[in-house]
Amino acid sequence: MPDKFLEWSAENDKDLVYNQSRVPLTKRISPDKLSPSNQNQNKKTKIVALSMMNSQTSGNPSRGTTKFESYTFDYWQYIDTLVYWGGSSGEGIIVTPSADVIDEAHSNGVPVLGTIFLPPKEYGGKVDWVKTMLKKDEQGQYPFASQMVKVAKTYGFEGWFINEETQGLNADDAANMKALIQQVKKEDSSLQIMWYDAMTKDGKVDWQNQLNDQNATFVQDKAADAMFLNFWWTQNNLADQKLLEKSNLYAKNHNIDPYNIYAGIDVQAKDVQTPVKWNLLEKGNQATQTSIGLYAASATYTNASNWDDFQNRESAFWVNQKADPRQVDHSVNESWTGLSKYVLEKSAISGNEFNTNFNLGNGYNYFKAGQKISEMDWNDRSLAGILPSYRWIIDNEGKNKISPSFDFANAYNGGNSLKFMAEHLDAGKSSNITLFASDLKIAMGAKFSVSMRSDQALKVSAILELANGQKVSIAGDKSLTENWSK
Repeated sequence: MPDKFLEWSAENDKDLVYNQSRVPLTKRISPDKLSPSNQNQNKKTKIVALSMMNSQTSGNPSRGTTKFESYTFDYWQYIDTLVYWGGSSGEGIIVTPSADVIDEAHSNGVPVLGTIFLPPKEYGGKVDWVKTMLKKDEQGQYPFASQMVKVAKTYGFEGWFINEETQGLNADDAANMKALIQQVKKEDSSLQIMWYDAMTKDGKVDWQNQLNDQNATFVQDKAADAMFLNFWWTQNNLADQKLLEKSNLYAKNHNIDPYNIYAGIDVQAKDVQTPVKWNLLEKGNQATQTSIGLYAASATYTNASNWDDFQNRESAFWVNQKADPRQVDHSVNESWTGLSKYVLEKSAISGNEFNTNFNLGNGYNYFKAGQKISEMDWNDRSLAGILPSYRWIIDNEGKNKISPSFDFANAYNGGNSLKFMAEHLDAGKSSNITLFASDLKIAMGAKFSVSMRSDQALKVSAILELANGQKVSIAGDKSLTENWSK
């Protein structure tokens, strides 16, 4: 709660050591260096995902539990920011991300925002909470703003998503809210603030569903970095107003980057069945009017009947129904189209070395060097590996057919391995699987190795595509057997 938030100090937080992330935010490869999977992808379009990473606001573990079931999100390549969504009048309205989520996001080059949820009165919201947040000290500064900076920097996340939906405020309160955000940015310009389209410049709760004179002030004058638009732009009664097109034009006319405006899509109830008028988002064949904002992207997990159903929903949600980012649905109906249609697969694989165990962050067992050392269920997103950038790009010769999956019964390190089931292989024919987008520097004497096992005789090679387009094939130096070998 706001008063407890103001009282917090790192010196008096006895559990801080367990809840801090010490994984630095990995720098991603510039989109200009990446190749689109399909011609519709736009390098400027971004996605923010508001996700319930844990089942409740409070009482969450610092890093995992002894249960397999967990929302182990693994399509980081398609999002640019993760908002650790939560907050309730009963459990707390200011929510810091758990350490395991920050760890995994940072490994994938994704910044994480905590949530400040000022709820409607119908959900227990109180004007006094907002007033506490906006109270000034004797120097005319906002102690709450300074605390926002301290908490984020101490715990290791990148900023805050502010959702002000408490009624009963006025224009002065709105001006103070903007000034508070400006103070945060002044104290630490690297912190990100995302504003939700609810409060207007007059202090009223009135969702605009577009960027306009009523809400733009909160992303102007060095205030919030971005705005998450309300969801109704795609509803039948507003569709003919083309609110995203208007938002794009308004942004350009007021020196605002339209790709820092996110068209909100509420997927909580239906995830891959959510109806969306995609034509209102699209701008020509290779652009969008704004970026994309997803509310409750974790619905693919909460709505799933079992683990396999979750994986299938995730694939259809982020990639498409064909599980191939090269395949694009160009129809203009309202059925869900995979988000790979609009956004580039991002990557944080650069520098001089790279390794991954393909871990999702949970398991029924735990393996080390191919040996099972524990039979206890577990989840810990801090231990998740970097997953393939492309899910999936597979080119088969002849009648070859290969199906990818994750194997929890056999792994080299961690809880799972990457598995390819060869449903059919023609003699002398190859299947090429494109895995990672990268910008690695390969020095003289560099080594490449992979730990593998196979139930049948196979020849395996690694193919590296160089910056000049040349492809180098590295043939495996061992015959694969049913035992793990490197």
